[in-house]
Amino acid sequence: MISTLTEYQDLIVVAVVLLVAMIAVSAALRTYNRYGGGGDLWKERYSELEQKYSKVDSIFGAYPGLILIWDEKNSGPKTDWGRPRVYGSAAALASIQRFAEPGRSKNLALRILDGIADLDAIGERDNEMSLRKHLEVLRRSGKAFSISIVLPEGNVIEADGRVAGSQAVLWLEDASIRGEDERTAISRFETQKLLTKDDPVAFIDMMGRAPFPIWRMSAKGKLVWVNDAYISAVEAKNMADVLENQTQLDKLAGDEAQSVLSAETRVENIRRVNIGKTMKSMLVSLFPISGGAVGMAVDASETEGLRDALTRHIESHDELLNNMDEAIVIFGPDQRMSFHNTAFAERFKLETGWFKNRPSHAEWLDLMREKQLIPLRSDYKSWKAMELALYTDWPDEVPDEIWSLADGTTLRLARMRDPRGGISLLLSDITNTVTLQSQFNTLINVQAATLDKLSEGIAVFGPDGRLKLSNKAFATLWNLTEDDVKQEAAFSDLIEKCLPLYHDKVFWNNLKARTTDPNPEVRLHVDGEIRRSDDTMVTWLSRPLPDGATLIAWDDVTSARQAEAALIERAEALEAADRLKSEFVGHVSYQLRTPLTTISGYADFLQNNLAGELTDKQSEYVFAIQTASEDLKKTIDNILDIAAIEANVLDLELGDVDVFELLDQAQDYVATKAEDTKKSITVDCPMDVGVIRADEKRLKQVVYNLLSNALRFTKPGGNIVLGGRSAKGGGVTIWVKDDGVGIPSERQPQVFESFKSSRGGAGLGLALVQRFVERHGGWVELESEEGQGTHVTLYMPKHAAIEAAHPEFEFKVAE
Repeated sequence: MISTLTEYQDLIVVAVVLLVAMIAVSAALRTYNRYGGGGDLWKERYSELEQKYSKVDSIFGAYPGLILIWDEKNSGPKTDWGRPRVYGSAAALASIQRFAEPGRSKNLALRILDGIADLDAIGERDNEMSLRKHLEVLRRSGKAFSISIVLPEGNVIEADGRVAGSQAVLWLEDASIRGEDERTAISRFETQKLLTKDDPVAFIDMMGRAPFPIWRMSAKGKLVWVNDAYISAVEAKNMADVLENQTQLDKLAGDEAQSVLSAETRVENIRRVNIGKTMKSMLVSLFPISGGAVGMAVDASETEGLRDALTRHIESHDELLNNMDEAIVIFGPDQRMSFHNTAFAERFKLETGWFKNRPSHAEWLDLMREKQLIPLRSDYKSWKAMELALYTDWPDEVPDEIWSLADGTTLRLARMRDPRGGISLLLSDITNTVTLQSQFNTLINVQAATLDKLSEGIAVFGPDGRLKLSNKAFATLWNLTEDDVKQEAAFSDLIEKCLPLYHDKVFWNNLKARTTDPNPEVRLHVDGEIRRSDDTMVTWLSRPLPDGATLIAWDDVTSARQAEAALIERAEALEAADRLKSEFVGHVSYQLRTPLTTISGYADFLQNNLAGELTDKQSEYVFAIQTASEDLKKTIDNILDIAAIEANVLDLELGDVDVFELLDQAQDYVATKAEDTKKSITVDCPMDVGVIRADEKRLKQVVYNLLSNALRFTKPGGNIVLGGRSAKGGGVTIWVKDDGVGIPSERQPQVFESFKSSRGGAGLGLALVQRFVERHGGWVELESEEGQGTHVTLYMPKHAAIEAAHPEFEFKVAE
């Protein structure tokens, strides 16, 4: 092509010379004709030049391309192409004008240049300049070029730029029309033009039918093509209307196009755009292509809704994670932290400022090692490398890890991989769980050991009727082996093993039903006793447990039942003996009372001198008889009272008793005897101590017995205090305190027993005191120290026990 271009260069020079010569000859001819002479010679010369020019013009018309020639100086192709002259064949013009930029300009050459000047170019360099830049250099410095311009449909236009004298020449040749005659080429282009009238870009019919606006802009930012959706969006009549008025999608579209063309970068945003008469959220995208830029506007209303929903979901998700107790951190594919919750910052004591620069996974591990908040590793470097290697080499299974920290905390680490290649870490504080598990295991071990130490046989069955727990005593009691009582043994299998010792199948089936039937009417607290074929007595009980299991306990009570029978037999014997004793005492007391009455009567007869006057010595003997009779009578009365109390046939005659009067009379009763023995008795009781409901006779008997004991064991010159005070609850306390010989500590537990006396006597005084007071519902307390004296205190309630009262009295109270 270079040689062809050289030839055409020479032709251009010749044509220019001929043109200049023709102009000069024409001028000379006119001058000559004006002044006359030589006209024929000049006419002949002008005719020759005109023939040569026609020949050159014919050669230009045969060239399969266009030739653009600039005579004027360069004024900057970026803004002004100047006024180039155009030469070439009609076929070449029809071919190349397909790529002319639409518009109102009548200069076809300028429109052609605007249409192809910014398309991709192929040349000697890898990053070849566009035609626009090459022409700028050619017209400014005369540097020639030869490039191939790639057309949108895949064809190529050969473009060569040269300098011819002071002129700049551009050859444009469409390789697709080489070898075709002019008429054929023009016919083909006209057909393609009709076929592609609404779609100037070949093979993109689908773009024209797209349901969303698509448009193409030239390198100058002018609309050169739009699809039907675009026409509807801007409410235009047709494409011609849009291109003629350069109707942009919205106010920002033109500015964005200039930005895309100047920066050669993609621009994309979502904004509100009027599509027809409806305002919609549209995703507007513009990106550079060969020769300009392309824009698309896709309905993003649903996307925006999904984006808002996703944003709300992420916010709620983050809020949920922030409210969790577990520490959570997420590292992105770049190994930098993209999220952490509040618990994470608190768990690892991290300040807010530390998170601002999105620390990496490695930086976090280093900081945690410094703070001793991760487990100590002997080879920390290798361990860290293994952790970070998970981003590129994630295994099929990543089990949870347990981290034991220096401060005693135990963490469970769970790692999760997200689809983008990031890693999420979840760290749970399981210190309490581990502690509780340890305590639970210890409890289970202790429970098992405790069960094995029990003599009772224990078996726990689940709702499925299988053995969950048992002890050794259970196996021993029913002669079962270790294999028989293995875990999850069926109840029905155990029944077969136990039938030889107890044959009642109904019993076993009912017991099994209580373990497997969920009916609460069946799962009751039941117990019983059975006699086995080996004469062993076994008690059993069934208790439902809260978790649905059932506990069955067995106890061999054969020895206990034998001992119980022996005790019953002994108790019956003791009861019979006691009954015989009471009967004997009552009988003897009755038999003693008759002769005693006779002796006492005759002694009184003699003492009153009815049989004659007695001497002093005789009178002394009779008085001794009377005293002994009186003592014997009291002893007999005490024995009868003890017998009545033990037989529970002694009834109290309750009435109002003034405590002060009772104590005052008691003092008077023993005053004479105290004076005779040179012992002092004082009463320490306020007059308003109160009135109680009691049996006055029995209460006097109690006080007399206490005073009698005090007088008996107090040495001459000793002191006895009889006192009374109000007590809480409305009752009274009465006490007798002496400074006598006292009672040894080893004998004090026996002082309230019947017929027990440490210093002679019947041993009934304190026994009667305790029984009478307890009969009233009170209690007796004794304090004594040998050689220091004795202090007996009794408490009498405000109202005596009704159960001990005489039936008639009890009836009156009830009324």
